Amino acid sequence: MEYILGVDGGGTKTTATLYNDKMEVLGHFLGGPMNLQVVSGDKVKEVFENMLNHFNLEVKSVKIGVGAAGAGRLEDVEKLKSILKDIGFKKYSVSSDAHIGLLAIHGKSDGMMIISGTGSIGFAVKDSILYRKGGWGHILGDEGSGYFIGLSLGKKLFQSFDRDENFPEKLLQEILKLTNTKDSGEFLKWIYKNDKGEIAKLSSIVLKNTDYRMCQEIIEKAVEDLKDLVLHLKKVTNLNSVGFVGGIIENETIVRKKLLFELKKLSIEFVERKYTNEYGATLLLED
Repeated sequence: MEYILGVDGGGTKTTATLYNDKMEVLGHFLGGPMNLQVVSGDKVKEVFENMLNHFNLEVKSVKIGVGAAGAGRLEDVEKLKSILKDIGFKKYSVSSDAHIGLLAIHGKSDGMMIISGTGSIGFAVKDSILYRKGGWGHILGDEGSGYFIGLSLGKKLFQSFDRDENFPEKLLQEILKLTNTKDSGEFLKWIYKNDKGEIAKLSSIVLKNTDYRMCQEIIEKAVEDLKDLVLHLKKVTNLNSVGFVGGIIENETIVRKKLLFELKKLSIEFVERKYTNEYGATLLLED
């Protein structure tokens, strides 16, 4: 029997699912990171070897589809292919984690995808060509993301000092509690010493306090930025269907609700995820 492995290789962990030739799930694997910008080739090779050992598989009986973080770069794709070849895989295909995300949403059909979690980015695939918009990181981009929403709340606090305006005491206390700080001075230091993942946690305060005007303004801006991301993709692809990835828009948040409303007004179809990312990785393989 020939087995099929679908692999979702991230910057912090790798997940894999083993299928038989009827695409029935036989088991799952959890391993270390696979982003070659983060770990060495030897470490990535070790992840694949641990995967084979976990499933007690001989490499000659397996074909493997891999979507990996960082593999939007051609050199990293070639490095991953070289690692798979060295291990002994004969049938393999490698692409980015974004590509398998698209396949998980749309299957082999063309379509768009936007991600809004800690950061934000947009992708589309049309006629086997992968398109990207956004994703310039927290200094130059990440509009509409959890980081953007959380940082915007911090900005509102310090802007209120400059403008001699009152900042809602309830929001301030929630900020101090979440960041374990005593006052705005400590919170300022917290902002500058923490990474974007920590700052993104402040978005939860905005999303649950929508009765405050400043939270409404932050949410409206996030929705507008995410809508623009879809429109930028649509402009270059002329596609009309989009799926969502990331906690800000996959979960039932006010941002998701408002974004869906805006897309509906533009007659852009929303598509629910069809498959897991691991299954999406198997779709990289030729029939």
